[in-house]
Amino acid sequence: MDRMNIPVVNEMTIRAMEDMTFFTHALIFDDLLIVAQKETNCFVLKTSEGLIVIDAIWPRKEAFDAIVRAIKDVGWNPDYIKKLVLTHGHVDHTGCGRWLVEKYHVETYLSEVDDIYWKEHPVKGDRPETWKDYEISVYIEDGDTITLGDKVIHVYGTPGHTPGGLSYIFPVKEGGEVHMAALWGGTTPPWTGDGVQIYLKSLDYFLGEAKREKVDVALSNHTSVDNGLERIAYSKRRMAYMPNIYIIGQTGFQNYCQVFRTLSNKMLARLR
Repeated sequence: MDRMNIPVVNEMTIRAMEDMTFFTHALIFDDLLIVAQKETNCFVLKTSEGLIVIDAIWPRKEAFDAIVRAIKDVGWNPDYIKKLVLTHGHVDHTGCGRWLVEKYHVETYLSEVDDIYWKEHPVKGDRPETWKDYEISVYIEDGDTITLGDKVIHVYGTPGHTPGGLSYIFPVKEGGEVHMAALWGGTTPPWTGDGVQIYLKSLDYFLGEAKREKVDVALSNHTSVDNGLERIAYSKRRMAYMPNIYIIGQTGFQNYCQVFRTLSNKMLARLR
């Protein structure tokens, strides 16, 4: 069977990130919810002391409403949202955080480098509605941890996609069994040769840390990379005796992340 070895990312992909007419969600672990629109998704991690939202889709109230609706749908209480953790300072990840801050007074987390980048280099400089619109409570960097109740998120500095991009590793549970999940924060490499080299160095570092932490769960914040919408659809209808499609094993996770190396090599070839 012929299979693609690289996701399709084009102008239609970029435009679809702003489409607020479609949302879906699924409880993919006992304590992890995914909420997605056509191209971008976020995660909600349940802890013993509240909820952590990781990334925030797009700066539209429809995205905020979809996250809240999904939390309620799985039987959780959005009033217990305590933290918003961001991977990087692009608008499709800082997203609808303003509404989370205003409604639930969440603590927000991002690297200082990318907070400055978010403010000074907006992705859509001609559209003020996409500019930085809320403050970061806590600056985080490589080696930090974010703790809420019984959950600890490990923070890794992975610059490249943005100057201060971050990636995360944290435990999730399925039927009482603990698995280690990893989220590579910056999906695509930058458009400069030096930038791609920084990206690849970050990737090597993160893969080493993932191996050390025995990561066996692959998460992505863009649906085009990991058959995201299909994985969500499967998870929504999964029978009790069927496997969790997000658990791919330690070797599987390392293999999955090679797509980021493939994207980088393609970019370097284009830049020659």
